[in-house]
Amino acid sequence: MGVGQYLNDLVTGAWSLASGMGVTVRYMFKPVSTVQYPRERLPLPEAYRGHIELIPHEGGHRCVACGECFRTCPSAVIKVQGFKRQASDHTRARYFFIDYSRCSLCGLCVEVCPEKALRFSREYEQAEVSRYGAVVDLMARLHEGGPS
Repeated sequence: MGVGQYLNDLVTGAWSLASGMGVTVRYMFKPVSTVQYPRERLPLPEAYRGHIELIPHEGGHRCVACGECFRTCPSAVIKVQGFKRQASDHTRARYFFIDYSRCSLCGLCVEVCPEKALRFSREYEQAEVSRYGAVVDLMARLHEGGPS
């Protein structure tokens, strides 16, 4: 390695160090943009689409287990089964499972629901340790007063 290469490396390194320190000094005097997450939260945009949830309606839900969401889902992650309470009563969904680990949040199930029983939640803290934790019973979640 010659003297010319050594001086070139020295100038390049000094320039790199100076430009990096310049960025540091610029940001040192700007206001802090960090949010202390558990205590502070940023507002969600109106267009935010969280996981699918059932809409509470008069102590229950509106889902009549028609199966439109099940048939429309391109990822095939929704399982719905209904039952009739009495002969004159409408069908009501008994269970409504959705596998969030494979859900693409396309919104087709929300759009196609004739009873408008589904919506996107505003919840974003639903990380799970295993993929089995992502399979959620929306009926149980609705009855226990889960996130809305």
